[in-house]
Amino acid sequence: MRWIVAIVFCGLAAALDAQVAEIALYNPSFEDIPRHSLPPRGWIDCGFPGETPPDVQPSGAWEVYRPAYHGNTYLGIVTRENDTWESVGQRLVSPLLKGQCYEFSMYMCMSSEYWSAVIPDSVKDVQLTDEERAALQEKNFNRPIILRIWGGDGYCTKKELLASSEPVENTYWEKYSFRFEPERDISHLVFEAFYNTPTLFPYNGNLLLDHASTIQLTACDGQEELVIAPAVQLLQPIEKIDRRNHQVRINATVRNIKSEEQITFEVNETDIRVFNFDAATSSFTTAVFLKPGRNTIYLKAKNSAGEAYDETSVYIPELAKPAVVTTPPEPEPTEEPPATEQSIVEAPPPKVYTLMPELNRVEPKPGQIFKVKGLSFKADSTRIERESQSVLDELHQFLLEHPTVSVEIGGHTNGIPRADYCDRLSKLRASSVARYLEEKGISAERLTAKGYGKRFLIASDDTLEGRLKNQRVEIKILSTS
Repeated sequence: MRWIVAIVFCGLAAALDAQVAEIALYNPSFEDIPRHSLPPRGWIDCGFPGETPPDVQPSGAWEVYRPAYHGNTYLGIVTRENDTWESVGQRLVSPLLKGQCYEFSMYMCMSSEYWSAVIPDSVKDVQLTDEERAALQEKNFNRPIILRIWGGDGYCTKKELLASSEPVENTYWEKYSFRFEPERDISHLVFEAFYNTPTLFPYNGNLLLDHASTIQLTACDGQEELVIAPAVQLLQPIEKIDRRNHQVRINATVRNIKSEEQITFEVNETDIRVFNFDAATSSFTTAVFLKPGRNTIYLKAKNSAGEAYDETSVYIPELAKPAVVTTPPEPEPTEEPPATEQSIVEAPPPKVYTLMPELNRVEPKPGQIFKVKGLSFKADSTRIERESQSVLDELHQFLLEHPTVSVEIGGHTNGIPRADYCDRLSKLRASSVARYLEEKGISAERLTAKGYGKRFLIASDDTLEGRLKNQRVEIKILSTS
C-alpha cells in the first residue's frame, strides 16, 4: 500500500528588530474592486459616523474616471461643507520609533469632477425614498484640499501630526514627499483629507491617493550618515548548474552593506572570495563546486552597526560503489530443533513518537490531518532552530518506516506581513525542511515543497494567540494508494 502524506508548516513570522530600515504599508496602491463608499482592502474607515466612507476609484461614481498611476485603482477621499472629512488608517507591521527620522512618498492629484448629492442636516436622519434622494441637489467636490498624516497607538487614533501636504491642485498625478520625526512610538497611521487652512468656512473638496512608498529610516538633520545593521538571507532552493561535477550557484540578498570587504563567504569552512555583489540591488551570487556528502554554506555581513549571517547545507549523494557478487557455499542440511518458548524471539517494538504522538496510532486515510508543534526558524531566516530538529527527526523516522510514502511540505504564515513576503518566506522554509530530510537520506523524489503564505488562516490575527495558531505545522494524508 502506498501512502502520500502532506506536511504543512508555518514558519514563525519574522521578528522585527528595534530598528527597522524599511516599513511597507499593506496594499500601498489601494488595489481593490472599484466602488464607492467602501475603503480598499487593508484600510479602515476613520471618518465621521453617519457619513459615507472613502471610495475605491475609478468606479465611475461621482463622475471620476481618471486612470490609476499604479495598478488598477486608487483611493478617493473628500472634505465636506458640513465640517466633516474622510480618512483611512492601518496598523504598521513595525512601529515608527521616537527620535528616529523617516522618509515617505505618495502620488496625489485632484479630480476636476467629483459630483455627489448633498443631504441637508435637517433630513439626514429621515428615511428618504428613492425619488426624494434623486431630487437632492448635487454638488461638485472640486476644491483643492490637503493630506494630513497622523500617527497613533490604535486604529484611527490621532496622537501626533506627522506631516501635511501643500494644497493639491494638480489634476495629473504628481509625487509628494514627506519626512517624519516622531516624538513618540507610532504603531498606526491615518491618512486624512482636510481643508486648506486657514478658512472661514468648510468646503467640498477631493483628493486622490496612489502608489504609497515604503517608509524608510534615514538620518536626521545634523546627524552623520545613517548606518543600519546588515541583513543576510541565502535564497532557496540552491541552483544546481552542473550535476555531474557537483557545481551549484548560490544566490543571496545582503542588505545595508556597501563593500565586498564587509562580506564573509565560506564553503565547508573554507573562505571563498570569488563572488559578485551589487550594493545597489543587495544581490549576492557565485558558483562553487561541492564535495560528495554534506556541504555547509555560510554567509556573513558586518558593518559598524552590527552583523548578520545565514547558513544552509547542501547534500551531494555519493556515487554508489559497484557491488561484488560472490556465490556463497551451500549450507549443509541440518535438522532444525522444534521451537520452544525460550527460542522464540519477539520482533522489536515499533518506534514510539513522543513529539508527534498521532503517528503512533495512524491508520492512513485520505484527508486526515495531524497537528505538529515545535517547528521554528531563526527570525527572518530559513534556518531551522536546533531545538526543532528532533521533531523533524521523528518525521524522518516515520518516512524510513514507510518507504513508499511521498510528502508535500507546505509553509503557512500569519496574515500580518505583505502577501509576497509571506509566499516567499513560506516556500523557502518549506524547502529547508525538504532539504533537511533529503540530507538524512530521504529521496528527493519523495519530497515536494510548497509555500501557501497567508491564504489559509485558521484564527484571527488581531491577537498574539491567533497569530501563533496561524503559524502551524500539520501533516495531512493525501492518498493511501
